[in-house]
Amino acid sequence: MAILVFVVFGAWHLSCAVWIAGKAYAASFLINDAWQKTLRNKHVNKPWSWADTWPVAQITIQSIGLDEIVLAGDSGASLAFGPGLSYAGASLDEDGIKLISGHRDTHFSKLKNININDVIFVKTPLEYKQYKVKDIGIVDSRTHLIETDEISYDLVLATCYPFNSVSSGGSERFIVEAVEL
Repeated sequence: MAILVFVVFGAWHLSCAVWIAGKAYAASFLINDAWQKTLRNKHVNKPWSWADTWPVAQITIQSIGLDEIVLAGDSGASLAFGPGLSYAGASLDEDGIKLISGHRDTHFSKLKNININDVIFVKTPLEYKQYKVKDIGIVDSRTHLIETDEISYDLVLATCYPFNSVSSGGSERFIVEAVEL
């Protein structure tokens, strides 16, 4: 009996893992498809009808091999599928600091290899911009605020820190600040 319970329990866990991986693959495909439609028609295209986010840009950092579709908003629901453009900052097509955040163990895991002077490419449906990394730091989110009305930087990338932490929910953030070229 114990062996049967073990087999059934193991099969259930395996099926859950396959289901989650399948959903992640399908979501990635649908987000990329919505991004291609957005580039063509310059309108909001949700990846699925009930989605509370949509693609707004593509961010590429060639020096570290990062190439991701940026989604609207940085809620947990959005960040599960990709980096998100925070509503607390400027939109990508206007003046002001743009804030993009992502998870350290998925979409922004490659940020650990970024260096000063690396170039960040951001493509929106309306324009293509380049930014140069000017500062990299680690801050405590409990005491550090990103001032979105400062003019010293144009783009801020943020993710949790440290990159290799086994637990989530820490207060440290890895911050990359860049200026438009």
